[in-house]
Parts: sequence; structure tokens; C-alpha cells
Amino acid sequence: MLPGLFRTLVGLVIAWFVFRFLDRLFTGRRQSSGARRANDPRGSDSPGQGQKPARDDHLGEYVDFEELDGKD
Repeated sequence: MLPGLFRTLVGLVIAWFVFRFLDRLFTGRRQSSGARRANDPRGSDSPGQGQKPARDDHLGEYVDFEELDGKD
């Protein structure tokens, strides 16, 4: 019973390391760019390398209006 338990625990630990390695392998680019962005002295509002600055189309601005009476 003890050797089976030990073999199962070793298998789980090996599987955990394999999944952890694969996760870092496939998501490494996103994590490294996020780390660089966090350490960027210009701040997070500045466009990164290869990014275009956001266009300001004045969308979502407040528009002042006057209510008209329904009576003419």
C-alpha cells in the first residue's frame, strides 16, 4: 500500500511540474510584456512599442440639450 501511495504522489508532483512548465512556455510572452509594462517609467498610458495611440473621436462626451414642451 505504501509503495502505491508513494508512486501516486511522485506522479502527481511530476505532472504538476510538467503543467507548470507548459504554462510558462505558452504564456511566457504575455507575462514578460506585462512585467515590462509595469516597470515602464513612462507609465501605462503611453503607447507601447508597435502600438498606435488611441484616436480621439470625441465619442461619449456630454451633450447639452434643452427640453421642448409638447405644446406648440
